[in-house]
Amino acid sequence: MLASQGREEAIRQANGIERRKIVPARHPVLRGFEETDLLPFGGNLRPRRPAPNTEVTLTLVPPFPVYPPESVWMREPQSDTPGLIIRQNANSGRVAFLPADLDQRFARDNLPDHANLLANLIRWVARDNIPLRVEGSGLIDCHLYRQNDHLIFHVINLMNAGTWRAPVDELISIGPFHLHVALPKDIRARNVRLLVSGDKPRLGAKDSWANFEIKSILDHEVAVLS
Repeated sequence: MLASQGREEAIRQANGIERRKIVPARHPVLRGFEETDLLPFGGNLRPRRPAPNTEVTLTLVPPFPVYPPESVWMREPQSDTPGLIIRQNANSGRVAFLPADLDQRFARDNLPDHANLLANLIRWVARDNIPLRVEGSGLIDCHLYRQNDHLIFHVINLMNAGTWRAPVDELISIGPFHLHVALPKDIRARNVRLLVSGDKPRLGAKDSWANFEIKSILDHEVAVLS
């Protein structure tokens, strides 16, 4: 297991006295984990010594017995072994170092917590400057690229009876999806075409973002904004 780290802050009382308290304020990379201090792990993690001016946001929970049931409890809720080290440089650069092999754990175990943490890391390092947002249910692969004065969005349905495991043996329709695409300054999208279904969804625009809906995806879809 990995333990997420809180932060000790001074809380000023009405009578002017300050007391120290652990408050649930955490780093943005831990967004979505407000109701837990523990994440499953079970991977490989070697001891590291964090450099100065870094912040450790996850530490290893040392192994403990898993049997018999009466002995299954954490002897040490956390340790000095860092599982995630982050740093923001003076020149505004951001670095996230993940000694814990959570990417490999996610590929093997498919635990959503691992995927959510990895996504949080990407958003934080990129300062949320990601030109695409997709909202909807189902597992998809997204590719956004530019071709002259067009934006082309290719989305692939990865849902099947053995997702991430055996080869695809059944296609399962998913959707709807609500898409938001950041428009480059020299592209003024006025319409959107779906090349697979042939549909022409209504295209909206707000604050340099285009938005539209794909009602369903069976295997894949390609949207062209022009």
